[in-house]
This record gives sequence, C-alpha cells and structure tokens, in this order.
Amino acid sequence: MSASFSAPDSLAELDLSGRLILYVGGRHQHVAHLRRIVEDYNGAFVHHDGGVEQSMTKLSNQLERADAVLFPVGCVSHQAQSKVKSLCRRFDKPFRPLRSTGISAVTEALASVALRQSPLSPYPKPL
Repeated sequence: MSASFSAPDSLAELDLSGRLILYVGGRHQHVAHLRRIVEDYNGAFVHHDGGVEQSMTKLSNQLERADAVLFPVGCVSHQAQSKVKSLCRRFDKPFRPLRSTGISAVTEALASVALRQSPLSPYPKPL
C-alpha cells in the first residue's frame, strides 16, 4: 500500500456511490462473492472472463460503461491483460492489476475507487 493511500477506519465506511466495477478474469466460482462485496459497498458489478468463453468485443462494450476495472494478473491471460490496459487508455478508465484474488486485494482496490485518493493504474488517470 502506498503512503498516499488512506484506508477508511472501517471497510463498512466504503461507499462506491453506484460506480460500475468491471472485474476481468479470475475464478468463476468467486464471481458471485465478488459481486456481493461490490454491491455491499453500494457499487455495481460486471464480470468478463477475459476471453475464455466471452468475446473480446463484449469486453470492449463492458469496459466502455465501467467506472473502474480490476483484474487479477495470475488469473487472466496476458492477451486479456494487454487488451484491458489498451482499452482503459483509449477510454480513459482507471484500472488496477491485482497481485492476488484475495479479498484484501479486492477491498484495497475498491477503497481506492471509493476514496478517489490514489490512482488505480500506474498511468496518469487519478480517480
């Protein structure tokens, strides 16, 4: 966690204010749980499998509507990661590559979205 990131005192304080979070890749069995987490923080959730069964055209359409994009680097193809990064730059969308699929990695990224205090990506698009 960077020094500029200030997590709320309690995760219960997180409020995504209806922001649409696109989660690309990951494990299929985690999707329902991730959706619940995002919705518990007053956000909307959409998932794309990274091109396993869903088309990359659908990814482009979903990404254009999203407010922020998260993807676990260990559970999505390099091709999908490159596509997400390219589309995020094109549509000027913040994104966060996650080092793990764990709850703490996801909630930290959601806190960044909710607080708008730190950029999600290494590219200049602060929230």
